[in-house]
Amino acid sequence: MIKVENIKGRLFLVGAEDDSFWEAGKYIRRMDRRLKERPHTCEYVPLVYEHGTHFVLPESMLRMVLPVGLKFVLRFIFKAAKEYPDECEAARKDIDRRLSAALKEWREEN
Repeated sequence: MIKVENIKGRLFLVGAEDDSFWEAGKYIRRMDRRLKERPHTCEYVPLVYEHGTHFVLPESMLRMVLPVGLKFVLRFIFKAAKEYPDECEAARKDIDRRLSAALKEWREEN
């Protein structure tokens, strides 16, 4: 078990139900429950998407790594990306928006 209650700072717990490598949704819900049950000082945001594959990364980050062919590569690797391409892209864009806003807020505070 990760002792998430000992982590200082802000946490974004991000995963997808259709992650084919590990049960991300289950583990994020477990961490959320653990944080609700134990004292902690961190701010956290649990984000579990129905579709998003194992690559639940910000869209802009993936586009930097794969500026051409991102959708093709994801569909080739992940069945869920092939079956739910719009939903997976929407999840990545939402993650991008949320993390960008959190980073902007953090920069303004510091």
